[in-house]
Amino acid sequence: MKLTLNAWSLFWVLALATSVTILLGLPEADSHSARGMSPIILRSVRCALPLFLVAFTASSLASLWPSAGTRWLLANRRYIGLAFALGMAWHFSFVAYTIWSFGNPLNAKATALDVLGFVFLALLTLTSFRWAARRLSRANWRRLHKTGVYVIWLVATAIYFHSVREQADWLHRAIFAALITAFLLRVAAWTKMRLARRSKATASTHAIQPR
Repeated sequence: MKLTLNAWSLFWVLALATSVTILLGLPEADSHSARGMSPIILRSVRCALPLFLVAFTASSLASLWPSAGTRWLLANRRYIGLAFALGMAWHFSFVAYTIWSFGNPLNAKATALDVLGFVFLALLTLTSFRWAARRLSRANWRRLHKTGVYVIWLVATAIYFHSVREQADWLHRAIFAALITAFLLRVAAWTKMRLARRSKATASTHAIQPR
């Protein structure tokens, strides 16, 4: 089956679906207190995070299980990532409103993680467009995006690891498990690539040895 939803059309579908899903949680929020804003802040992250996991593992899935579906994911990774960024824009807007109205309810460590994630997400989003990407060399662009996705993964994993320790409910456990699984997929894909290169190098060495 040919997947026809691609590029910007895919982005707009994902962006609309994510935004609607987030905003459906507004009735649960109370804009008159920091505690009341907590449900929509958490909901926005949970709605956006699956998009990050797909973008984060797209190349690994294509390497481990080559198929039309995984190649489609890899080809559209940029647009899935941008939809994640839009979902997180909702999250950061709710956080900004809460801090502006009621002060910062987070401790220094949590604030630092949020700021770090925001900075790298902003850099990755901006350099996903040609007008910003061309200001970097290809090597530096790759370094930024590789570092950025791991920083975002690490921030999310640290936050949910803390949540599992504090709350230990099934949802936090499932999200934490998904984050760890995503990382293991990348490790598996990297290992497969290294073994393939080593095998190719060994075969080339044997081929040029005198008989």
